[in-house]
Amino acid sequence: MTGVTMAEVTDGDLTTTADPTSAAEPGQEEGKKTLYTLKVCPVVKEAQLAHGLRHSDYQLYRQYCSRRIHRLRKNLDFIQGDRKNFRKKLVTPEVLKDERFLYIPLMTVERYWAYAMQLKEESAKDSRKKFSMRNKLRKAASYVAAFERLVEESDQCDARTQLEVQGYSAWLQGTVLFELAEWTGQWARPVEYFNKALAIYSKVQGAVSEEEQEVYTAKIQEVEVKLRFCRHHLGDRSATDTLLAMRGNEALGDKLDNLLASARERQANTLSEVTWKGRTLAVKHEKVRLFLVNEGLIHEELARTEEANERVRLLDRLLMECKDAIQLVRDDLKADASFKPRQQTTEGPVSPLHFLHTYLSYHRLNLTTLRNLALAHTWRMIINGEVQVEDGKKGPKLQDLVRLHEIIIQNLKELPNLPGLEDDLDLRTSVEGQVIAHRAHRCYFVAESFLKVEKWAEALVLYQQALNYVEEAKSGGNLQPSVLVELEHLTALIDSKKFTAHAQAILAAQAAPGAASSTTKATGTKEGKLLIERLDEYIEDPSLTSSSPQVAQVPPPMTSVPCKPLFFDLALNHIEFPSLDDKIENKKTNAPAGVTSGLTGLVKGLWGGWGAKK
Repeated sequence: MTGVTMAEVTDGDLTTTADPTSAAEPGQEEGKKTLYTLKVCPVVKEAQLAHGLRHSDYQLYRQYCSRRIHRLRKNLDFIQGDRKNFRKKLVTPEVLKDERFLYIPLMTVERYWAYAMQLKEESAKDSRKKFSMRNKLRKAASYVAAFERLVEESDQCDARTQLEVQGYSAWLQGTVLFELAEWTGQWARPVEYFNKALAIYSKVQGAVSEEEQEVYTAKIQEVEVKLRFCRHHLGDRSATDTLLAMRGNEALGDKLDNLLASARERQANTLSEVTWKGRTLAVKHEKVRLFLVNEGLIHEELARTEEANERVRLLDRLLMECKDAIQLVRDDLKADASFKPRQQTTEGPVSPLHFLHTYLSYHRLNLTTLRNLALAHTWRMIINGEVQVEDGKKGPKLQDLVRLHEIIIQNLKELPNLPGLEDDLDLRTSVEGQVIAHRAHRCYFVAESFLKVEKWAEALVLYQQALNYVEEAKSGGNLQPSVLVELEHLTALIDSKKFTAHAQAILAAQAAPGAASSTTKATGTKEGKLLIERLDEYIEDPSLTSSSPQVAQVPPPMTSVPCKPLFFDLALNHIEFPSLDDKIENKKTNAPAGVTSGLTGLVKGLWGGWGAKK
């Protein structure tokens, strides 16, 4: 077995390398034959997971099987020679003198099976490889039948080994016939082998330890799925219904998707009309019928799926089909002269084809709402740290959640205004309650965004408004149980966040009193002063070398400034100054002759000639 330390043992004159498990049990008598045990399922499963099949790499597993066969033959001195002197050596009961001889036919079967599965994947691009795949499958079936005969004819294999090899042979031969049935159409032949394998593995499962039971449980489930698929092709309706509920099962691969597509097409062919709101509407287009069938099946899958990303993927696909169906009906309505006028008004009759357009639009709005709710649930878990964002992708923000709920509110408001639904009071009442509930969620996320920027007062007001919306939605009634559960959960969140915001607001008011407390932050000094307030004092302040140094308050606080007294300018006009003529004349008399005194004389000299009388 792989991963086991090899030990040297001597058998007569021949020295070989064997596993410790292949040696005789202690205390065993020399004349008694050794019974070999080969746990086929655990050994095969361990080898497959360790050498490529964990990632569906059949080529890597096939290469591993070839290398292991070569090592086994070399260690057991059972080499078939080289290319020139090749002599085929098969494992027979006569040469079965070591437990490791049983691994040679087992790995040979696994190699042919892995080669066939590799060719099956490659045949998607090259259809000619299907012939090689079928040949490899037939080779695997012949080798596994020879392996089963070897174990039955040998008296050195214990009962469990014989039972395991019989179950493995039945499973592989049934799988080979199952893969060939698409070409031959003989779906009854694999059923016999699958029933035999199911009976054997059920017996073995009850006789092994709990650690090994998981391997047999997985094998039983794989056989049951393939058995149902065969019965489906044989006309068993219950098997068909069971398979339709098994979407995503790896045992069938693409076969289940093809089965689902064919089943939906058959149901779509039988769907010729639909009844909604008391009106029976004819469905002519095949794509429209297929969408209506897919919607019911996907809603069943949504009820079973809890993963939000898978729900979003299914709803996105269904939305694309819905839009295509709406476009087909809209193209037919181009010939209807009353379609566009009725779309713009709220009164008047609605034709059957127009009401079918309303029915599909109603589904589109509901599917968009469900898709946005699933997306909002995923984003909320990412923001709360419950789910990690994938590498290379940008995480969502609270503003994105607010926008999602705004889109949901808009879609819900459009529902009662669709043509033909204006008088539906029950629908209008239900939609109004849902709109108020989503307003509460939107208000809560806006409050959360204010809480992150430390706007405590605004957050408190929005939390209270969200509580008011919750109470209003509950009092209106007509809400689904899931919406009521979400509102209860929202109320608990708001109560906890509201008290936190209130406490933070009080602490902020106590830490920084005054008008400047809302814009000034602590600097880390003992006095808490800004640099501009302590220019004459040296203090070690680490914040000055950081990216946001606390130098001055920005913007500066408002201060009162005295205005200019304008009334003094007016008072100058009413003041009479004393006459200074006597002093001016004294200066003139004391001045030398022919000299003009001061600046007055200079001005008089410059301008005295202008306008003078001559």
